[in-house]
Amino acid sequence: MVVIRFMRWLIVVALLAVASCSLYPPRGGINHGGGRGVAGIVARYGIQPLDPRSNVPLTKQALEALEKTDPLRRYRGTTYDLTGGNRLPPDWIIQTPDLWGKRAAALRYVPLDCPHCDADFRLPVCVRPPDCRAGRCGLLAASVARPGERPRRFCLGQSDALIDVVYKLVVSARHSVDLTMLAPPPDFRFLAALRNAITWLAYSGRPVTIRAIVGDYPPRGADAKALLEQLVRDARAAPMSRLRVYAAATRSCDVGAACHGLAWNHAKIVAVDGRKAIVGGHNMWSPDYLVQDPVFDLSMMVEGPAAHDAERFADALWGSVCSRAPNDGVNDHFAYFGARASDVDDKCVTKIDLPDEGKTAGGVPILAVGRLATGIVPDFADPSLVARSLMLGAATRSIRMVQQDVAFALGGGIDRSWPDSALDALADLIAKQHGEVWLVLSNPGAAGPVGTYSNGVPLAAVAQEVKDVVARRSGLEDPELSRLLCRRFHLAPLRFGPDAAWPDGKPIGTHAKFWMVDGRVFYIGSENLYPTDLQEFGFIVEDAKAAAKLRKAYWDPVWKWSRRAAISGEDAPRCIFHDAGAAVAGRATAAGPPHRTP
Repeated sequence: MVVIRFMRWLIVVALLAVASCSLYPPRGGINHGGGRGVAGIVARYGIQPLDPRSNVPLTKQALEALEKTDPLRRYRGTTYDLTGGNRLPPDWIIQTPDLWGKRAAALRYVPLDCPHCDADFRLPVCVRPPDCRAGRCGLLAASVARPGERPRRFCLGQSDALIDVVYKLVVSARHSVDLTMLAPPPDFRFLAALRNAITWLAYSGRPVTIRAIVGDYPPRGADAKALLEQLVRDARAAPMSRLRVYAAATRSCDVGAACHGLAWNHAKIVAVDGRKAIVGGHNMWSPDYLVQDPVFDLSMMVEGPAAHDAERFADALWGSVCSRAPNDGVNDHFAYFGARASDVDDKCVTKIDLPDEGKTAGGVPILAVGRLATGIVPDFADPSLVARSLMLGAATRSIRMVQQDVAFALGGGIDRSWPDSALDALADLIAKQHGEVWLVLSNPGAAGPVGTYSNGVPLAAVAQEVKDVVARRSGLEDPELSRLLCRRFHLAPLRFGPDAAWPDGKPIGTHAKFWMVDGRVFYIGSENLYPTDLQEFGFIVEDAKAAAKLRKAYWDPVWKWSRRAAISGEDAPRCIFHDAGAAVAGRATAAGPPHRTP
Protein backbone atom coordinates (compact mmCIF):
# COMPACT_ATOMS: atom_id res chain seq x y z
CA MET A 1 0.00 0.00 0.00
CA VAL A 2 0.99 3.65 -0.14
CA VAL A 3 2.31 4.89 3.18
CA ILE A 4 0.13 7.97 3.28
CA ARG A 5 1.52 11.10 4.80
CA PHE A 6 -1.10 10.75 7.50
CA MET A 7 1.21 8.06 8.92
CA ARG A 8 2.52 10.92 11.05
CA TRP A 9 -0.87 10.80 12.71
CA LEU A 10 -0.40 7.09 13.35
CA ILE A 11 2.81 7.78 15.22
CA VAL A 12 1.00 10.23 17.48
CA VAL A 13 -1.75 7.70 18.13
CA ALA A 14 0.84 5.02 18.85
CA LEU A 15 2.34 7.20 21.56
CA LEU A 16 -1.09 7.76 23.10
CA ALA A 17 -2.32 4.19 22.81
CA VAL A 18 -2.15 1.80 25.69
CA ALA A 19 0.94 -0.34 25.83
CA SER A 20 -0.87 -3.51 24.73
CA CYS A 21 -2.27 -1.92 21.58
CA SER A 22 0.18 -1.80 18.69
CA LEU A 23 -0.55 -0.11 15.39
CA TYR A 24 2.06 -2.22 13.68
CA PRO A 25 0.52 -5.02 11.65
CA PRO A 26 0.45 -8.45 13.31
CA ARG A 27 3.10 -10.97 12.36
CA GLY A 28 2.85 -11.66 8.66
CA GLY A 29 -0.08 -9.24 8.55
CA ILE A 30 -2.47 -11.96 9.83
CA ASN A 31 -4.63 -11.58 12.94
CA HIS A 32 -5.06 -15.35 13.18
CA GLY A 33 -2.77 -18.31 13.72
CA GLY A 34 -1.83 -17.59 17.32
CA GLY A 35 0.58 -14.83 16.40
CA ARG A 36 2.60 -17.12 14.10
CA GLY A 37 1.60 -15.47 10.84
CA VAL A 38 1.19 -17.56 7.72
CA ALA A 39 3.10 -20.43 9.32
CA GLY A 40 0.45 -20.62 12.03
CA ILE A 41 -2.36 -20.86 9.46
CA VAL A 42 -0.51 -23.49 7.44
CA ALA A 43 0.05 -25.59 10.56
CA ARG A 44 -3.50 -25.17 11.85
CA TYR A 45 -5.14 -26.41 8.66
CA GLY A 46 -2.54 -29.02 7.72
CA ILE A 47 -1.65 -27.35 4.44
CA GLN A 48 1.08 -29.09 2.45
CA PRO A 49 3.52 -27.46 0.00
CA LEU A 50 2.59 -27.42 -3.66
CA ASP A 51 4.25 -29.90 -5.99
CA PRO A 52 5.72 -28.00 -8.97
CA ARG A 53 6.49 -31.27 -10.76
CA SER A 54 2.93 -32.55 -10.62
CA ASN A 55 0.71 -32.61 -13.69
CA VAL A 56 -1.88 -30.75 -11.62
CA PRO A 57 -1.58 -26.97 -12.21
CA LEU A 58 -0.24 -24.93 -9.32
CA THR A 59 -3.40 -22.84 -9.21
CA LYS A 60 -5.55 -25.94 -8.77
CA GLN A 61 -3.27 -27.26 -6.04
CA ALA A 62 -3.44 -23.88 -4.34
CA LEU A 63 -7.24 -23.84 -4.57
CA GLU A 64 -7.42 -27.18 -2.78
CA ALA A 65 -5.11 -25.84 -0.08
CA LEU A 66 -7.16 -22.68 0.39
CA GLU A 67 -10.34 -24.72 0.70
CA LYS A 68 -8.87 -26.30 3.83
CA THR A 69 -8.94 -22.89 5.50
CA ASP A 70 -12.62 -22.55 4.61
CA PRO A 71 -14.29 -25.90 5.41
CA LEU A 72 -17.81 -24.47 5.06
CA ARG A 73 -16.93 -22.73 1.76
CA ARG A 74 -18.18 -19.42 3.10
CA TYR A 75 -15.58 -17.40 1.23
CA ARG A 76 -15.24 -19.35 -2.01
CA GLY A 77 -15.99 -16.82 -4.74
CA THR A 78 -15.29 -13.88 -2.40
CA THR A 79 -11.69 -14.10 -1.19
CA TYR A 80 -10.59 -17.01 -3.36
CA ASP A 81 -11.80 -18.78 -6.48
CA LEU A 82 -10.31 -20.54 -9.49
CA THR A 83 -12.00 -19.95 -12.83
CA GLY A 84 -11.25 -20.99 -16.38
CA GLY A 85 -12.62 -19.48 -19.54
CA ASN A 86 -10.98 -16.12 -18.91
CA ARG A 87 -9.61 -13.98 -21.71
CA LEU A 88 -6.83 -11.41 -21.59
CA PRO A 89 -7.51 -8.74 -24.23
CA PRO A 90 -4.61 -7.51 -26.38
CA ASP A 91 -4.01 -4.50 -24.09
CA TRP A 92 -4.45 -6.38 -20.81
CA ILE A 93 -1.14 -5.17 -19.35
CA ILE A 94 -1.68 -1.70 -17.87
CA GLN A 95 1.60 -0.09 -16.86
CA THR A 96 2.35 3.59 -16.35
CA PRO A 97 4.34 5.57 -17.22
CA ASP A 98 5.76 3.95 -20.35
CA LEU A 99 9.25 5.41 -20.26
CA TRP A 100 11.52 2.38 -20.55
CA GLY A 101 14.92 3.33 -21.88
CA LYS A 102 14.26 7.08 -21.91
CA ARG A 103 15.86 9.92 -20.05
CA ALA A 104 13.90 11.27 -17.11
CA ALA A 105 13.69 14.65 -18.82
CA ALA A 106 11.84 13.02 -21.72
CA LEU A 107 8.64 12.79 -19.66
CA ARG A 108 5.90 14.85 -21.28
CA TYR A 109 3.03 15.98 -19.09
CA VAL A 110 0.50 18.75 -18.73
CA PRO A 111 0.43 20.24 -15.21
CA LEU A 112 -2.87 20.28 -13.37
CA ASP A 113 -2.70 24.03 -12.87
CA CYS A 114 -2.27 24.82 -16.56
CA PRO A 115 -3.88 28.20 -17.47
CA HIS A 116 -6.93 28.35 -19.77
CA CYS A 117 -7.42 24.59 -19.55
CA ASP A 118 -10.63 22.60 -19.47
CA ALA A 119 -12.04 23.10 -15.99
CA ASP A 120 -12.63 19.40 -15.28
CA PHE A 121 -9.79 17.63 -17.04
CA ARG A 122 -7.19 20.36 -16.46
CA LEU A 123 -5.97 19.82 -20.03
CA PRO A 124 -5.60 22.35 -22.86
CA VAL A 125 -7.79 21.95 -25.94
CA CYS A 126 -5.92 21.53 -29.23
CA VAL A 127 -6.63 21.19 -32.94
CA ARG A 128 -3.29 20.04 -34.30
CA PRO A 129 0.14 19.07 -32.86
CA PRO A 130 1.69 22.57 -32.91
CA ASP A 131 -1.01 23.69 -30.47
CA CYS A 132 0.61 21.67 -27.70
CA ARG A 133 3.65 22.99 -25.92
CA ALA A 134 3.68 19.85 -23.82
CA GLY A 135 2.36 16.40 -24.67
CA ARG A 136 0.67 15.35 -27.87
CA CYS A 137 -2.58 16.48 -29.45
CA GLY A 138 -5.01 13.57 -29.38
CA LEU A 139 -8.62 12.53 -28.96
CA LEU A 140 -9.80 11.93 -25.40
CA ALA A 141 -12.61 9.38 -25.27
CA ALA A 142 -13.36 10.36 -21.68
CA SER A 143 -14.47 13.82 -22.87
CA VAL A 144 -17.74 12.30 -24.18
CA ALA A 145 -20.56 12.76 -21.67
CA ARG A 146 -23.60 11.82 -23.80
CA PRO A 147 -24.32 9.19 -26.44
CA GLY A 148 -23.71 10.56 -29.92
CA GLU A 149 -21.13 13.14 -28.89
CA ARG A 150 -17.71 13.18 -30.53
CA PRO A 151 -14.56 13.11 -28.41
CA ARG A 152 -12.62 16.36 -28.13
CA ARG A 153 -8.94 16.89 -28.72
CA PHE A 154 -6.61 17.77 -25.88
CA CYS A 155 -2.90 18.05 -25.27
CA LEU A 156 -2.22 14.75 -23.52
CA GLY A 157 0.69 13.79 -21.30
CA GLN A 158 2.58 10.52 -20.97
CA SER A 159 -0.03 8.68 -18.88
CA ASP A 160 -3.28 10.53 -19.58
CA ALA A 161 -4.41 7.59 -21.72
CA LEU A 162 -5.00 5.75 -18.44
CA ILE A 163 -8.15 7.77 -17.79
CA ASP A 164 -9.53 6.55 -21.14
CA VAL A 165 -8.91 2.94 -20.10
CA VAL A 166 -11.05 3.43 -17.01
CA TYR A 167 -13.69 5.48 -18.84
CA LYS A 168 -14.18 2.97 -21.65
CA LEU A 169 -14.65 0.12 -19.22
CA VAL A 170 -17.21 1.97 -17.10
CA VAL A 171 -19.18 3.26 -20.07
CA SER A 172 -19.52 -0.28 -21.42
CA ALA A 173 -21.65 -1.29 -18.42
CA ARG A 174 -25.19 -2.57 -18.90
CA HIS A 175 -25.93 -3.86 -15.40
CA SER A 176 -23.28 -2.95 -12.82
CA VAL A 177 -20.10 -1.06 -12.05
CA ASP A 178 -18.03 -1.68 -8.93
CA LEU A 179 -15.22 0.68 -7.94
CA THR A 180 -13.09 -0.16 -4.91
CA MET A 181 -10.26 2.19 -4.04
CA LEU A 182 -8.08 3.78 -1.39
CA ALA A 183 -8.60 7.30 -0.08
CA PRO A 184 -8.40 9.97 -1.21
CA PRO A 185 -11.15 9.44 -3.81
CA PRO A 186 -10.53 9.98 -7.55
CA ASP A 187 -9.50 13.53 -8.35
CA PHE A 188 -9.14 15.93 -11.29
CA ARG A 189 -8.75 13.92 -14.53
CA PHE A 190 -9.79 10.57 -13.06
CA LEU A 191 -12.84 12.19 -11.45
CA ALA A 192 -13.78 13.92 -14.70
CA ALA A 193 -13.53 10.63 -16.61
CA LEU A 194 -15.71 8.78 -14.10
CA ARG A 195 -18.23 11.63 -14.00
CA ASN A 196 -18.55 11.67 -17.79
CA ALA A 197 -18.90 7.88 -17.93
CA ILE A 198 -21.69 7.98 -15.34
CA THR A 199 -23.36 10.88 -17.15
CA TRP A 200 -23.18 8.91 -20.42
CA LEU A 201 -24.82 5.93 -18.75
CA ALA A 202 -27.53 8.18 -17.30
CA TYR A 203 -28.43 9.60 -20.71
CA SER A 204 -28.30 6.13 -22.28
CA GLY A 205 -31.20 4.98 -20.10
CA ARG A 206 -29.45 1.76 -19.11
CA PRO A 207 -30.50 0.40 -15.69
CA VAL A 208 -27.00 0.32 -14.19
CA THR A 209 -26.15 0.07 -10.51
CA ILE A 210 -22.87 1.79 -9.65
CA ARG A 211 -21.04 1.36 -6.34
CA ALA A 212 -17.90 3.28 -5.32
CA ILE A 213 -16.31 2.35 -2.00
CA VAL A 214 -13.24 4.09 -0.61
CA GLY A 215 -10.86 2.71 2.01
CA ASP A 216 -10.76 5.41 4.67
CA TYR A 217 -7.45 5.62 6.53
CA PRO A 218 -7.21 7.66 9.73
CA PRO A 219 -7.78 10.43 10.33
CA ARG A 220 -10.83 10.86 8.14
CA GLY A 221 -9.56 10.38 4.60
CA ALA A 222 -12.68 10.15 2.46
CA ASP A 223 -15.89 12.16 2.16
CA ALA A 224 -18.31 9.69 0.57
CA LYS A 225 -21.12 12.21 0.27
CA ALA A 226 -18.92 14.70 -1.57
CA LEU A 227 -17.68 11.93 -3.86
CA LEU A 228 -21.24 10.94 -4.75
CA GLU A 229 -22.18 14.54 -5.49
CA GLN A 230 -19.16 14.92 -7.76
CA LEU A 231 -19.89 11.68 -9.63
CA VAL A 232 -23.55 12.47 -10.38
CA ARG A 233 -23.15 16.24 -10.83
CA ASP A 234 -24.08 16.14 -14.51
CA ALA A 235 -26.11 12.91 -14.47
CA ARG A 236 -28.84 14.66 -12.46
CA ALA A 237 -30.02 16.43 -15.60
CA ALA A 238 -30.67 13.20 -17.53
CA PRO A 239 -34.49 12.85 -17.77
CA MET A 240 -34.50 9.13 -18.60
CA SER A 241 -31.81 8.03 -16.14
CA ARG A 242 -32.30 4.64 -14.55
CA LEU A 243 -29.05 4.73 -12.61
CA ARG A 244 -28.61 3.80 -8.97
CA VAL A 245 -25.33 5.22 -7.66
CA TYR A 246 -23.87 4.50 -4.23
CA ALA A 247 -20.77 5.84 -2.52
CA ALA A 248 -19.27 4.76 0.79
CA ALA A 249 -16.22 5.14 2.97
CA THR A 250 -15.02 2.09 4.87
CA ARG A 251 -12.69 1.41 7.78
CA SER A 252 -13.27 -2.05 9.19
CA CYS A 253 -11.15 -1.64 12.34
CA ASP A 254 -10.40 1.56 14.20
CA VAL A 255 -8.48 0.57 17.35
CA GLY A 256 -11.74 0.12 19.23
CA ALA A 257 -13.10 -2.39 21.66
CA ALA A 258 -14.41 -4.62 18.88
CA CYS A 259 -11.05 -5.13 17.19
CA HIS A 260 -7.37 -4.39 17.64
CA GLY A 261 -5.35 -2.36 15.18
CA LEU A 262 -6.37 -0.53 12.03
CA ALA A 263 -7.83 -1.91 8.79
CA TRP A 264 -9.42 -0.44 5.69
CA ASN A 265 -9.87 -1.30 2.05
CA HIS A 266 -6.75 -1.20 -0.10
CA ALA A 267 -8.04 -3.18 -3.11
CA LYS A 268 -8.15 -1.38 -6.46
CA ILE A 269 -10.94 -2.76 -8.66
CA VAL A 270 -12.95 -1.48 -11.60
CA ALA A 271 -15.41 -4.25 -12.46
CA VAL A 272 -18.30 -4.17 -14.92
CA ASP A 273 -21.25 -6.58 -15.30
CA GLY A 274 -19.29 -9.42 -13.71
CA ARG A 275 -17.60 -9.82 -17.10
CA LYS A 276 -14.71 -7.33 -17.28
CA ALA A 277 -12.41 -5.93 -14.64
CA ILE A 278 -9.24 -3.95 -14.04
CA VAL A 279 -7.33 -5.13 -10.98
CA GLY A 280 -3.91 -4.05 -9.74
CA GLY A 281 -2.06 -1.27 -8.00
CA HIS A 282 -3.27 1.95 -9.65
CA ASN A 283 -4.89 4.57 -7.48
CA MET A 284 -6.92 7.29 -9.20
CA TRP A 285 -4.71 10.13 -8.06
CA SER A 286 -3.92 12.57 -10.88
CA PRO A 287 -1.05 14.38 -9.08
CA ASP A 288 0.84 11.14 -8.47
CA TYR A 289 0.21 9.34 -11.77
CA LEU A 290 -0.40 11.83 -14.57
CA VAL A 291 1.98 14.76 -14.15
CA GLN A 292 5.49 15.48 -12.85
CA ASP A 293 7.57 12.67 -11.31
CA PRO A 294 4.89 9.99 -11.67
CA VAL A 295 4.98 6.78 -9.66
CA PHE A 296 5.36 3.57 -11.66
CA ASP A 297 2.51 1.10 -11.32
CA LEU A 298 1.02 -2.07 -12.80
CA SER A 299 -2.54 -3.38 -13.25
CA MET A 300 -4.22 -5.86 -15.57
CA MET A 301 -7.51 -6.22 -17.42
CA VAL A 302 -9.41 -9.48 -17.61
CA GLU A 303 -12.57 -10.63 -19.34
CA GLY A 304 -14.47 -13.60 -17.97
CA PRO A 305 -15.57 -15.13 -14.67
CA ALA A 306 -12.57 -13.75 -12.75
CA ALA A 307 -14.26 -10.35 -13.10
CA HIS A 308 -17.28 -11.86 -11.35
CA ASP A 309 -15.02 -12.76 -8.43
CA ALA A 310 -13.89 -9.12 -8.23
CA GLU A 311 -17.49 -7.94 -7.87
CA ARG A 312 -18.23 -10.59 -5.25
CA PHE A 313 -15.27 -9.27 -3.27
CA ALA A 314 -16.83 -5.81 -3.50
CA ASP A 315 -20.04 -7.34 -2.11
CA ALA A 316 -18.15 -8.29 1.04
CA LEU A 317 -16.96 -4.71 1.52
CA TRP A 318 -20.46 -3.35 1.00
CA GLY A 319 -21.96 -5.98 3.29
CA SER A 320 -19.70 -4.68 6.04
CA VAL A 321 -20.49 -1.02 5.42
CA CYS A 322 -24.25 -1.52 5.09
CA SER A 323 -24.36 -3.37 8.42
CA ARG A 324 -22.57 -0.70 10.43
CA ALA A 325 -23.74 2.50 12.03
CA PRO A 326 -21.85 5.47 10.54
CA ASN A 327 -19.43 7.17 12.89
CA ASP A 328 -18.17 10.64 12.05
CA GLY A 329 -18.24 9.93 8.33
CA VAL A 330 -16.50 6.56 8.61
CA ASN A 331 -18.44 3.56 7.27
CA ASP A 332 -21.01 6.03 5.96
CA HIS A 333 -22.87 5.51 2.70
CA PHE A 334 -24.99 7.63 0.38
CA ALA A 335 -27.21 6.97 -2.63
CA TYR A 336 -28.47 8.73 -5.76
CA PHE A 337 -31.35 7.50 -7.93
CA GLY A 338 -32.06 8.59 -11.48
CA ALA A 339 -35.48 9.94 -12.44
CA ARG A 340 -36.66 6.51 -13.59
CA ALA A 341 -34.58 4.29 -11.30
CA SER A 342 -36.14 1.29 -9.61
CA ASP A 343 -35.79 0.22 -5.97
CA VAL A 344 -35.24 3.76 -4.76
CA ASP A 345 -35.89 2.61 -1.20
CA ASP A 346 -32.74 0.50 -1.24
CA LYS A 347 -30.31 2.92 0.38
CA CYS A 348 -27.42 0.46 0.60
CA VAL A 349 -26.84 -2.51 -1.70
CA THR A 350 -24.87 -5.43 -0.31
CA LYS A 351 -25.06 -7.49 -3.49
CA ILE A 352 -25.77 -6.80 -7.15
CA ASP A 353 -27.57 -9.51 -9.09
CA LEU A 354 -25.34 -10.10 -12.08
CA PRO A 355 -26.42 -11.66 -15.38
CA ASP A 356 -25.57 -15.26 -16.17
CA GLU A 357 -21.84 -15.44 -16.81
CA GLY A 358 -22.31 -17.61 -19.89
CA LYS A 359 -19.31 -18.86 -21.80
CA THR A 360 -16.25 -16.77 -22.49
CA ALA A 361 -14.07 -17.33 -25.52
CA GLY A 362 -10.93 -17.75 -23.47
CA GLY A 363 -8.91 -20.42 -21.76
CA VAL A 364 -6.83 -18.59 -19.16
CA PRO A 365 -7.12 -20.02 -15.62
CA ILE A 366 -7.09 -17.32 -12.95
CA LEU A 367 -6.98 -17.79 -9.20
CA ALA A 368 -8.63 -14.75 -7.64
CA VAL A 369 -7.22 -14.14 -4.17
CA GLY A 370 -8.15 -11.54 -1.59
CA ARG A 371 -8.36 -10.94 2.10
CA LEU A 372 -10.87 -9.35 4.46
CA ALA A 373 -8.30 -8.62 7.18
CA THR A 374 -9.61 -7.35 10.53
CA GLY A 375 -13.09 -6.22 11.49
CA ILE A 376 -15.31 -7.70 8.78
CA VAL A 377 -15.64 -11.39 9.69
CA PRO A 378 -14.47 -13.34 12.74
CA ASP A 379 -13.10 -16.24 10.69
CA PHE A 380 -9.81 -16.52 8.87
CA ALA A 381 -10.49 -14.92 5.48
CA ASP A 382 -7.00 -13.94 4.30
CA PRO A 383 -6.24 -16.66 1.74
CA SER A 384 -4.21 -14.35 -0.48
CA LEU A 385 -1.28 -14.53 1.95
CA VAL A 386 -1.42 -18.31 2.09
CA ALA A 387 -1.62 -18.50 -1.72
CA ARG A 388 1.43 -16.26 -2.08
CA SER A 389 3.42 -18.32 0.39
CA LEU A 390 2.51 -21.56 -1.41
CA MET A 391 3.32 -20.19 -4.86
CA LEU A 392 6.67 -18.74 -3.84
CA GLY A 393 7.46 -21.98 -2.05
CA ALA A 394 6.82 -23.91 -5.27
CA ALA A 395 9.57 -22.09 -7.17
CA THR A 396 12.29 -24.35 -8.56
CA ARG A 397 14.27 -21.93 -10.73
CA SER A 398 13.35 -18.28 -10.26
CA ILE A 399 11.31 -15.68 -8.43
CA ARG A 400 11.01 -12.19 -9.89
CA MET A 401 9.46 -9.35 -7.91
CA VAL A 402 8.74 -5.65 -8.26
CA GLN A 403 7.52 -4.16 -4.98
CA GLN A 404 7.37 -0.87 -3.16
CA ASP A 405 9.06 -2.27 -0.06
CA VAL A 406 9.86 -5.51 1.75
CA ALA A 407 9.49 -4.29 5.34
CA PHE A 408 6.78 -2.25 7.00
CA ALA A 409 8.22 0.57 9.07
CA LEU A 410 7.20 3.99 10.27
CA GLY A 411 9.74 6.53 9.11
CA GLY A 412 12.20 3.80 8.19
CA GLY A 413 12.75 3.01 11.87
CA ILE A 414 14.54 -0.06 13.11
CA ASP A 415 11.25 -1.51 14.44
CA ARG A 416 10.49 -3.24 11.16
CA SER A 417 7.97 -5.91 10.28
CA TRP A 418 9.07 -8.43 7.63
CA PRO A 419 7.04 -10.92 5.52
CA ASP A 420 8.46 -14.03 7.17
CA SER A 421 6.89 -16.72 4.98
CA ALA A 422 7.81 -14.94 1.75
CA LEU A 423 11.42 -14.43 2.83
CA ASP A 424 11.63 -18.08 3.88
CA ALA A 425 10.55 -19.10 0.37
CA LEU A 426 13.12 -16.80 -1.23
CA ALA A 427 15.85 -18.13 1.04
CA ASP A 428 15.00 -21.77 0.32
CA LEU A 429 15.02 -21.19 -3.42
CA ILE A 430 18.47 -19.62 -3.22
CA ALA A 431 20.12 -22.04 -0.82
CA LYS A 432 18.26 -25.33 -1.28
CA GLN A 433 16.92 -25.27 -4.84
CA HIS A 434 19.95 -23.44 -6.31
CA GLY A 435 17.55 -20.99 -7.92
CA GLU A 436 17.71 -17.23 -8.31
CA VAL A 437 15.73 -14.33 -6.89
CA TRP A 438 15.34 -10.91 -8.50
CA LEU A 439 13.88 -8.10 -6.40
CA VAL A 440 13.32 -4.49 -7.53
CA LEU A 441 12.13 -1.90 -5.02
CA SER A 442 11.27 1.78 -4.75
CA ASN A 443 14.08 4.20 -4.12
CA PRO A 444 14.04 5.33 -0.47
CA GLY A 445 12.33 8.68 -0.13
CA ALA A 446 10.10 8.25 -3.20
CA ALA A 447 6.95 10.35 -2.78
CA GLY A 448 4.20 12.07 -4.68
CA PRO A 449 1.93 14.99 -3.79
CA VAL A 450 -0.71 12.58 -2.42
CA GLY A 451 1.16 9.60 -0.97
CA THR A 452 4.64 8.32 -0.35
CA TYR A 453 6.06 5.25 -2.09
CA SER A 454 8.77 4.18 0.30
CA ASN A 455 8.76 3.01 3.90
CA GLY A 456 12.25 4.44 4.21
CA VAL A 457 13.96 1.07 4.70
CA PRO A 458 17.39 1.15 2.99
CA LEU A 459 18.27 -1.53 0.44
CA ALA A 460 21.19 -2.47 2.64
CA ALA A 461 18.76 -3.37 5.42
CA VAL A 462 16.77 -5.54 3.00
CA ALA A 463 19.98 -7.26 1.91
CA GLN A 464 20.97 -7.94 5.51
CA GLU A 465 17.55 -9.36 6.38
CA VAL A 466 17.64 -11.73 3.41
CA LYS A 467 21.15 -12.76 4.37
CA ASP A 468 20.05 -13.49 7.93
CA VAL A 469 17.10 -15.58 6.73
CA VAL A 470 19.25 -17.56 4.26
CA ALA A 471 21.79 -18.20 7.00
CA ARG A 472 19.11 -19.40 9.39
CA ARG A 473 17.38 -21.62 6.82
CA SER A 474 20.55 -23.13 5.32
CA GLY A 475 23.15 -23.13 8.07
CA LEU A 476 25.62 -21.47 5.70
CA GLU A 477 28.20 -19.02 7.01
CA ASP A 478 30.55 -16.58 5.38
CA PRO A 479 32.34 -16.59 3.06
CA GLU A 480 30.18 -19.25 1.34
CA LEU A 481 27.00 -17.42 2.33
CA SER A 482 28.06 -14.11 0.83
CA ARG A 483 29.36 -15.73 -2.34
CA LEU A 484 26.05 -17.53 -2.78
CA LEU A 485 24.03 -14.33 -2.36
CA CYS A 486 26.31 -12.43 -4.71
CA ARG A 487 25.51 -15.02 -7.37
CA ARG A 488 21.84 -15.79 -6.82
CA PHE A 489 20.18 -12.82 -5.08
CA HIS A 490 19.66 -9.86 -7.43
CA LEU A 491 18.58 -6.73 -5.53
CA ALA A 492 18.13 -3.30 -7.11
CA PRO A 493 16.27 0.00 -6.81
CA LEU A 494 13.94 0.83 -9.70
CA ARG A 495 15.40 2.46 -12.80
CA PHE A 496 13.59 3.03 -16.10
CA GLY A 497 16.47 4.49 -18.04
CA PRO A 498 19.96 5.90 -17.52
CA ASP A 499 18.94 8.40 -14.83
CA ALA A 500 18.96 7.63 -11.09
CA ALA A 501 16.34 10.27 -10.23
CA TRP A 502 13.85 12.68 -11.76
CA PRO A 503 15.20 15.97 -13.16
CA ASP A 504 14.24 17.80 -9.95
CA GLY A 505 16.21 15.27 -7.91
CA LYS A 506 13.22 13.39 -6.47
CA PRO A 507 13.64 9.61 -6.10
CA ILE A 508 11.91 7.23 -8.50
CA GLY A 509 9.07 5.25 -6.93
CA THR A 510 7.14 2.12 -7.81
CA HIS A 511 3.75 1.10 -6.46
CA ALA A 512 3.61 -2.23 -8.34
CA LYS A 513 2.70 -5.45 -6.57
CA PHE A 514 4.12 -8.06 -8.92
CA TRP A 515 5.75 -11.44 -8.57
CA MET A 516 6.43 -14.27 -11.01
CA VAL A 517 7.47 -17.86 -10.26
CA ASP A 518 9.52 -19.90 -12.74
CA GLY A 519 8.09 -17.90 -15.63
CA ARG A 520 4.87 -19.95 -15.37
CA VAL A 521 2.64 -18.17 -12.85
CA PHE A 522 2.39 -14.52 -11.78
CA TYR A 523 0.46 -12.19 -9.49
CA ILE A 524 -0.86 -8.68 -10.14
CA GLY A 525 -3.02 -7.03 -7.51
CA SER A 526 -3.14 -4.65 -4.58
CA GLU A 527 -1.24 -6.66 -1.95
CA ASN A 528 2.24 -5.54 -1.06
CA LEU A 529 5.03 -7.85 -0.02
CA TYR A 530 5.46 -6.08 3.30
CA PRO A 531 3.01 -6.94 6.09
CA THR A 532 -0.22 -4.98 6.45
CA ASP A 533 -3.69 -5.84 7.77
CA LEU A 534 -5.89 -4.40 5.01
CA GLN A 535 -8.52 -5.61 2.59
CA GLU A 536 -6.75 -6.70 -0.62
CA PHE A 537 -7.55 -8.34 -3.97
CA GLY A 538 -5.55 -9.63 -6.92
CA PHE A 539 -5.18 -12.29 -9.61
CA ILE A 540 -2.76 -15.22 -9.81
CA VAL A 541 -2.49 -16.25 -13.45
CA GLU A 542 -1.04 -19.56 -14.59
CA ASP A 543 -0.64 -19.28 -18.35
CA ALA A 544 2.66 -19.65 -20.20
CA LYS A 545 1.71 -17.31 -23.04
CA ALA A 546 0.51 -14.55 -20.71
CA ALA A 547 3.58 -14.93 -18.47
CA ALA A 548 5.90 -14.65 -21.47
CA LYS A 549 4.14 -11.51 -22.68
CA LEU A 550 4.26 -9.91 -19.25
CA ARG A 551 7.92 -10.73 -18.84
CA LYS A 552 8.79 -9.19 -22.21
CA ALA A 553 6.62 -6.09 -21.83
CA TYR A 554 7.22 -5.40 -18.15
CA TRP A 555 9.84 -7.41 -16.29
CA ASP A 556 12.59 -7.44 -18.92
CA PRO A 557 12.75 -3.62 -19.23
CA VAL A 558 12.47 -3.28 -15.44
CA TRP A 559 15.54 -5.41 -14.91
CA LYS A 560 17.44 -4.20 -17.97
CA TRP A 561 17.64 -0.73 -16.45
CA SER A 562 17.44 -1.47 -12.73
CA ARG A 563 20.35 -3.92 -12.77
CA ARG A 564 22.69 -0.99 -13.45
CA ALA A 565 22.04 0.10 -9.87
CA ALA A 566 21.87 -3.41 -8.39
CA ILE A 567 23.73 -4.03 -5.14
CA SER A 568 23.75 -7.82 -5.45
CA GLY A 569 23.64 -10.52 -8.12
CA GLU A 570 25.99 -11.69 -10.85
CA ASP A 571 25.03 -8.82 -13.15
CA ALA A 572 25.34 -6.12 -10.46
CA PRO A 573 28.09 -3.49 -10.73
CA ARG A 574 29.00 -4.36 -7.14
CA CYS A 575 27.82 -6.79 -4.48
CA ILE A 576 27.03 -5.51 -1.01
CA PHE A 577 27.87 -8.92 0.47
CA HIS A 578 31.35 -9.04 -1.07
CA ASP A 579 33.17 -7.09 1.63
CA ALA A 580 31.64 -9.11 4.47
CA GLY A 581 32.43 -12.39 2.75
CA ALA A 582 35.97 -11.32 1.90
CA ALA A 583 36.62 -10.19 5.48
CA VAL A 584 35.48 -13.51 6.89
CA ALA A 585 37.51 -15.39 4.29
CA GLY A 586 40.60 -13.45 5.34
CA ARG A 587 40.06 -14.26 8.99
CA ALA A 588 39.43 -17.89 8.11
CA THR A 589 42.72 -18.14 6.23
CA ALA A 590 44.54 -17.08 9.36
CA ALA A 591 42.52 -19.14 11.82
CA GLY A 592 41.70 -22.26 9.79
CA PRO A 593 38.56 -23.39 7.99
CA PRO A 594 35.29 -21.74 9.08
CA HIS A 595 32.80 -23.66 11.22
CA ARG A 596 29.56 -24.60 9.46
CA THR A 597 26.34 -25.19 11.37
CA PRO A 598 25.15 -28.72 10.60
